[in-house]
Formats: sequence, structure tokens, C-alpha cells
Amino acid sequence: MRKSRFTEAQTVAILREADKSSVAEVAKKHGISEQTIYSWRQRFGSMNADEVKRLRQLEQENARLKKLLAERDLEVEIMKEINAKKLVSAPARRRQAEYAKGRGLSERKACALTRTARSALRYESRMQKKDAPALAAMRILSAQYPRYGYRRIQVFLERQGQRMSTDRAWRLWRKAGLQVPRKRPRKRIALSRPRPQAPLAAGQVWAYDFVFDACANGQQLKCLTVVDEYTRESLAIDVAGSIRSGRVIEVLSQLISTHGAPKILRSDNGPEFVSRALLRWAANENLDMALIDPGKPWQNGMAESFNGKFRDECLSMEWFRNRTEAKVVIDQWRQHYNEIRPHSSLGNQTPAAFKKQCLSTTKPGAIFQE
Repeated sequence: MRKSRFTEAQTVAILREADKSSVAEVAKKHGISEQTIYSWRQRFGSMNADEVKRLRQLEQENARLKKLLAERDLEVEIMKEINAKKLVSAPARRRQAEYAKGRGLSERKACALTRTARSALRYESRMQKKDAPALAAMRILSAQYPRYGYRRIQVFLERQGQRMSTDRAWRLWRKAGLQVPRKRPRKRIALSRPRPQAPLAAGQVWAYDFVFDACANGQQLKCLTVVDEYTRESLAIDVAGSIRSGRVIEVLSQLISTHGAPKILRSDNGPEFVSRALLRWAANENLDMALIDPGKPWQNGMAESFNGKFRDECLSMEWFRNRTEAKVVIDQWRQHYNEIRPHSSLGNQTPAAFKKQCLSTTKPGAIFQE
């Protein structure tokens, strides 16, 4: 409330003068407007100086109580909002104190409500400065590989010289909000079931299968994927509109001339893989055919796993205008998969590096549990 330049006694004296003479003369004499005198007369009436003083004190006390009640209601409302969770850590209390200040509380009251030292509001975390470079690099890698999780991103960071523990990588990953949406869980097969004819060295068993997709112009894509089960290397991804047994034989023949012949070829019972021409060709090349049992895709688990990564990281992420563009992009992804992408089952090595390690030693570089 604005303080008047007249005391209670002066106000009553002016009203008494106005009762005895004209309001205009009294207003001119004391340098006030006539409306002010009329307002005083309506407000105070026939009160004396003591009664006017008491009234002003009551008004001031009422205003003070209203202000206290409003502040108390605001504090109660803020405490209901910030106490939804326990304030355990100091950073959490600082954030809540800043929130209370933003709602209109003073710094002193905000700190008292959240039990935070006032000096703590000006504390600058050294951990944030330490984590800033790793967070920036993590965001860049996550934008480049949106389907990779924090463990694979951690491998890329280590390649850049930023070594960190798995716990720290997970903390920064969650802090940046980069979690990859979880896939729908599927029923898993018991691990005790052995995989028939498991490989013991590189180049022993090749697994191949088909993956289907479509281009924006309506052209169908049929991709023949061939994987070395031991090194996880993608030997070939042949992209076409239609692939029959003759083309399968042609692709396998080219791979044999480049990488050498495997001992076993593993596939499902698709018509292209059980054709007489393919079986006759395999017999002439002295290749054993490990056809999985009907309804048991886990027996060709390596091909199924690779196809899942192929679809998740390439087909679902890319938009092909036509079949020619699809061939180029898919081949680039295959080279990235072999030479850059770390594989957790290979000790975070790439398939190309693991294959080179296997070929440079007499003993296998790793033995996988089946």
C-alpha cells in the first residue's frame, strides 16, 4: 500500500475544515484534489484521528496476513510438486531449489524448503565439464548409427581415444536420452540345444538365406545373404528382383573362387536351396549340404541373426528409389559391417579383423559356446 503524505491527524483536520468551508478552497489550500477529500470523507466519515490510525493499522495488518497466507499456499503447492520423489542427491536438490525460485519464492525460502545451502546454487559441477566431450561425441555417433546401443557406441568412442567403463557409458547414454526403443520380445529357444555341425575354424561353414524388401518405385528386392558362421563375415549380399537356383549357384561359385570352398553349406528348405541343380552342383564340388529341419529356424541361427541386423540397420533405415540405388547402398552397408562395425561375440572386433587374426595364427582365435 502506498504511504500517504498526510498523517491520520492531518487527514481528520482537513476533513473538519471541509465541513466548515467549501471543498474547493480546502483542496487548493492543502494542494490536493477535491476528489481526494470526497474519498477521505466516504472512507473515514466521522472518525476521529485515533480511529483513523487504528483503521490504517488494521488494513496494514490484513495486507501482511494476506501476503503471508499467499506465500504459505505457494510453498505448500511447490512442496507437493517437488516432493513427488525423494530429494536424495545434491544436484536434485539444486534443481528443485531453482524450480522454487522460478515459481516466485525468494532464494532464502527456496533453499530452506529444499534443505539446500544457498552457496550450493552457485556450484559448478566438474563432472559436467568432464563429460561434455564424451556426450558430444556420443550424440554424433548416435545420429550416425541410430540403431546402435551404448555398448557398440562405447567401442567407437574407444577407437577415438575416449576410453570409459561400461557403467559410465550407460550413465551418459541415459543422461543424453539416446536409448534405442526395445524390440518386441520373442520366445527364445533353450541354449542347451546344440547347433548341428558347428564350425571350428574360418571358412568351414557358410550359411545363406533370403531377405525381401521393396523400393519406392514398387520394384521388389530379393537379397541373397551369405555369411561365414565362424568369423561372422558377410561374404556377399546379392540384390535382384528374382533369384533362382541358377543365380544362387553363380554367386556361390564366385565366392568359392575368391575365398576358397567351405566344407558345409547351411540353409533352410526353400525351393531355391533344395533344387536338383543346386544339389547336383554341390555334389560335384564335394560340398556337404546341412539343410535345417522344417520349422526349426534356430538351426540356421547365424543367417537369421545377420538378416535381423541387415533389416534393422540397413533396410529399415534406408529409402531406395530404385533397385540400382539399393545395390549400391546395400553393398556399402556390407563393407561397413565387415570392416567397421564391432561384433560383441568377437570381442568387439570387426569380422574382417577377426578373420585376419584367425588366418595369422595356427590355432583358432576364439571358440564359441553353442
